[in-house]
Amino acid sequence: MPFYVRLKIFMVLALNLFAIVYLFSLVWWAGAAGLLLSILYLEMIYPRLNFFGAATQSVRNRGSNAVAITFDDGPSVWTTPILETLKTEGVKATFFLLGKNVERHPDIARRIKAEGHTVGLHGHSHTKLHLKGPQFIRRDFDQCETAFLKAGLSHSQIVRFPHGLKNIFAVAEIRRRHYHLCAWGKGVWDSKLPGVDWIIARSLEIQPGEILLLHDGDGVKENPDRSQTAEALPKILQGLKARGYEFVTLAKVESNESA
Repeated sequence: MPFYVRLKIFMVLALNLFAIVYLFSLVWWAGAAGLLLSILYLEMIYPRLNFFGAATQSVRNRGSNAVAITFDDGPSVWTTPILETLKTEGVKATFFLLGKNVERHPDIARRIKAEGHTVGLHGHSHTKLHLKGPQFIRRDFDQCETAFLKAGLSHSQIVRFPHGLKNIFAVAEIRRRHYHLCAWGKGVWDSKLPGVDWIIARSLEIQPGEILLLHDGDGVKENPDRSQTAEALPKILQGLKARGYEFVTLAKVESNESA
């Protein structure tokens, strides 16, 4: 995790702690309310906290050496070389696709599915949902489903929220649609273009049962630079194979995989 992100999280937590202590000094119920709001906000911004519904956070139930490779924000032109690498290495992955990028690259989206990879939803616009209301969230997923339908693309009943950010309305909406939420265990921040060697090194730190997050597209740019991810992928897969890891997708998820 980049230093500036760690610093931001620390500052937010420190500010919340100061506010809670101050409120408790005034009146206990105000402090208690502040503490509750802080916990709820942390749940909104931290993908691995899920108070309002279960989320897949690992693939440990798929085998002692199982790992999952996942890609967010695609498809894009960079999805094609990534697919070529996956085919060469005989690895199946999970792609969480944006509706607007499916509209831009329907042929690539269909190729992902045709080559046996698991396809999940990533919303339509890549908007951060933690501060959005139910109407916006419902409309965004309606647009995403419409884009998939127009492209003739079927998908698994799995969702990953943009940036992992969520609120009770977002969780309620995907439950209404009978979708299952998926998080991740290992992010390497490849979308920030930290360098090929960095992406490889961070990815090879993955532990058995973890879900690796990479990016084949972008939530804003139609033609992002994902050359570093594409170049790093062969060595990532080869390195994980050398360690005896087995690759699985998130096609099968169970509601009891997270607390």
